[in-house]
Parts: sequence; structure tokens; C-alpha cells
Amino acid sequence: MSEPVIISVGGGKGGVGKSTVSSNLGAAFVRSGYSVGYIDADLGGANLHTCLGMKRPAATLQNFLAGEFKSLAEVAVPTPVPKTWLISGAGEFLELANPNFGQKQKILNGIKTLEADYILVDLGAGSHSIVSDFFAAFPHNITVTDCLPTSIENAYGFLKSGLLRGLVRLFPGRNDIQTLIKAYSSSASGKNAPTLDNMFEQLETKCPGEVKTMREWLESRRLFLVLNMVRGQGEIMVGEGFTGIVQKYLSVPLRYIGYSIYTPAIRTSLQKLGPAVVQNDPQMAECYDAISRNLIKLAK
Repeated sequence: MSEPVIISVGGGKGGVGKSTVSSNLGAAFVRSGYSVGYIDADLGGANLHTCLGMKRPAATLQNFLAGEFKSLAEVAVPTPVPKTWLISGAGEFLELANPNFGQKQKILNGIKTLEADYILVDLGAGSHSIVSDFFAAFPHNITVTDCLPTSIENAYGFLKSGLLRGLVRLFPGRNDIQTLIKAYSSSASGKNAPTLDNMFEQLETKCPGEVKTMREWLESRRLFLVLNMVRGQGEIMVGEGFTGIVQKYLSVPLRYIGYSIYTPAIRTSLQKLGPAVVQNDPQMAECYDAISRNLIKLAK
């Protein structure tokens, strides 16, 4: 690959397994012969290093932002997973949890200069601006959720916030357009809630060019769904239904690319410090190999 495929991994709710999915998916890419970069973008509570079976690196994003390193690549360290590196967030530095615009841009611009076949950007929990900005910055995203109703609701909120944040940032200084987008963001939910297409229809006569730009940006998105801790076929059906809700209300396809089963092996792998895929757990390896194959086909 001439340029890395950069994929953000989020889901809104904490505890659904974003870091577990990131670490194991990267290991599955390696099994297919690819090199992988991990970036822990949970800037206020970084823990991806633990899922990869390593101590917190001495150099983190905090040091990069402080000017101690000229390039982001200098902060990258090898992980126990072959052919991978990690750039860690700064979990002990709360001031990094809410970086300013310049700091965010410095990180985002730095990520685009890094070398690997695939770069997985592990996002923090929630749907606040830093998470949404990182989501909107890259066209590929994996949304991770378990099948609990609260997790599905938070995953939808994560996607909605990220997409609307991306649309707002298309029009700097255009308060008229931004106000309409933000009005949709605060609209009521439920069966009678307006869809993103409804918003486009309202804007079409006033600013057709801007609507065209927004539709093109949405069409450039490659959004994927991974279900985590699945306990049966019924839960898979819940996840598939979620993709239909996203298509209806957010006017963008969410492609379901696989699931990870619920197994005590995950807890064991975390206790042993390292991805289950690397520890030769056959069930988990099968799950993540399938997810990685689907992603390789679709993330082009």
C-alpha cells in the first residue's frame, strides 16, 4: 500500500470493548501479512498498551504536543505483536483530555504522515468534540457495540455526533448552515424524528451547492459495525437491525463486518496482557480473521 488505511475505532459507551477489538483486529491484520500502527486517542484515559501486553510507553502524545519530538513517528514504540507499533495517549495528564484546536490538528496532521499498511485509532468513550473530531477526520470508522439497548443507543449517538461534526466543519464561518445542522442534532428522537435527508430537503432550495458538498462527504464515509461479546444468534440480529436505523436516519450505510463471541478467554487474555488472537485462542482468532478479511475487502 502506498498510503496507510487509517481507521478510527469508537462506539460511544465505555466498556463495550473498543480497545480489545482494536488490539485483536490489528493482530489479525498481521496474521494476513500487513503491518499495523496503533494510536491510543483516548487522551484522558489511555489503556491500549495494556491490551497489547506492554507497559505504558515513556513517550506519549503529551510529549509530542509539548514539542519534545519533531515528528509523531518518534513517539511510536514497537509492541509485543510483530510488525506493529503503538503511539500512546497520556492517561496521567488530564490537561490532554480536552486539547485545543491547534493541538488536535497537530495530532491529526501527524497521523497522516505515519507509515503502516493499517493504522487503528482507538477513540475515547463518549460523543464529545474531541472524539467526534477524530471520527470525522478519517473516512474509515469501526463502531463497536455489544447488544445491550444502552450500548446500541450510545453507538447511534456516537455516529450521529461524529457525522454532524464532520458536516459542520465543511463550512467554517457559515453560521447559517451550521445553525441548521446543529438544530438537526438537537431534534427529538423516536419513530417520527427527522432524518438527515429531511434536513437536506429543507436546505436544497436555499443552498443546493452546499447540500451537494454534504452528500458527497457522506458518500465518502466507510462505516463498519463490529458486535462485541455476542452470546447468540439473536444478538447478531439486533446488530443487523441497528444498521437499518443508521441508514434510515443518518442517510449513510453502516456495513456489518462481523462479531466477537463472548468467551472467558478474553478475560484470560487481558489478565495475561495481550490480544487473544496472538495467544492462539482458536475461537477469537476465527472471529477476528473473518472481521479483518471483510474489512480488507471493503476499506478501499
